[in-house]
Amino acid sequence: MQLPRIQISQQYGKIGLSRTQGQLSIEQPKAELNLHRENAKVSLNMEKSALEIDSTKAWSALGSSKLIEMRDRIAQSSFDISMQNIAEIAQNGDRMMDITNHSNAFADIARENASKDRPIQITGEPSFDNVDIQYTPGAVHPEVQEGVLAFNPKQNQPQIRFEPGKLDVYVIQKNAISFAVVGGNIDASI
Repeated sequence: MQLPRIQISQQYGKIGLSRTQGQLSIEQPKAELNLHRENAKVSLNMEKSALEIDSTKAWSALGSSKLIEMRDRIAQSSFDISMQNIAEIAQNGDRMMDITNHSNAFADIARENASKDRPIQITGEPSFDNVDIQYTPGAVHPEVQEGVLAFNPKQNQPQIRFEPGKLDVYVIQKNAISFAVVGGNIDASI
């Protein structure tokens, strides 16, 4: 006799997952400096420089001096020549009075005076340094007005966007248990 059997079948459940990745984006706008600048100002107050050139001595040495100077120079030279002549006359008188001198003093004096030249100086003294130069530098008075540099920085906030990911859970196959009697039918009363 064959006894009936109970057959148990089981089916496992299957779960499916569908996932979408989350996204994060960050944008950072550049900061704004907002600069404001005023230029510095410089003003110079300058006194004039002075350059004095005196070439009177140079023109005088070239014979192109003023008439008054030339007249004064001729007068001075004439006075000096007169004084030299007076001194020579006195010396010649002493030579003529000297009886101890055996030479002819009159002839010697006449010979000396015949070839004597008495130049009159009408030009100035020539020299390499006849031009006088005097330079007086002018003073410089600077006035400075400082410039201004101002800035007002503005920092921009970062722009952050976040999209969260998604996770979908679904059932692919349901779980199940089934019982079945296999074999024969039992019909029994008790």
